[in-house]
Amino acid sequence: MISVFRKLRKKFLKENRITNYLLYAIGEIALVMIGILLALQVNNWKEKRQQRQQLNTILKTVSNDLVRDTITASAIIKFYEDNQKNSLRIINKEITKDNFDECRSCRSLTTIYQPFSVQKKGYNLLKNFSDQHSSQSDSLIADISQFYTILPDLIDQSNAFIKDEIFRNIESYKNQPWFIDWTQQKLTDEMILYFTESEDYRKRVASHNVLAANNHLRFIQAYKQNAETILTKIEERFKDTVKE
Repeated sequence: MISVFRKLRKKFLKENRITNYLLYAIGEIALVMIGILLALQVNNWKEKRQQRQQLNTILKTVSNDLVRDTITASAIIKFYEDNQKNSLRIINKEITKDNFDECRSCRSLTTIYQPFSVQKKGYNLLKNFSDQHSSQSDSLIADISQFYTILPDLIDQSNAFIKDEIFRNIESYKNQPWFIDWTQQKLTDEMILYFTESEDYRKRVASHNVLAANNHLRFIQAYKQNAETILTKIEERFKDTVKE
């Protein structure tokens, strides 16, 4: 095509046909512009394709994080649900020195907990991706960002509250004559009386139950439920990508 234009240009110049030459020049400029536009379009297509591939890789990492989190959350939820049941038995004075063997874990209700640490590798990658690329119109990215903005902070705070309370409880146990036996998993009559009849222990169990069951457990349950919703949306995105 370019060689044809060159031949026409020489012909028009020889014949001094200025009008035709101008038309030729305009055509040649148009051809160059079309070539540039096509090159830009191809480049934009490649760039968008690379961005989609990068985003899908990041979403896969987010998905892996959420799968691990939901598995961990399920185990922790089970732990705190059992803990809550035993706590209520102590609070309601259902455990006595006569049936204490039915609830051996009742002696550690206020001194044991399972922290929940949210995996954020994928989310951090997604934040960096969003900062570098315009993704405001992507509802999935918006949902993921909102999800990680609220619940993880609440869970971190709850972890800290429970940890601090447990350390305070252990510190108070040091003043008890049975403390060393307690640390060695030994039961004494004096210890059993404290765990079954002491108002101090009932209050500590009630306080811990508020933090663990009424707050921490609910935060983790909400996290698991919302994480499963996000996982479903990511899976749907992957299915749509395959269809394209």
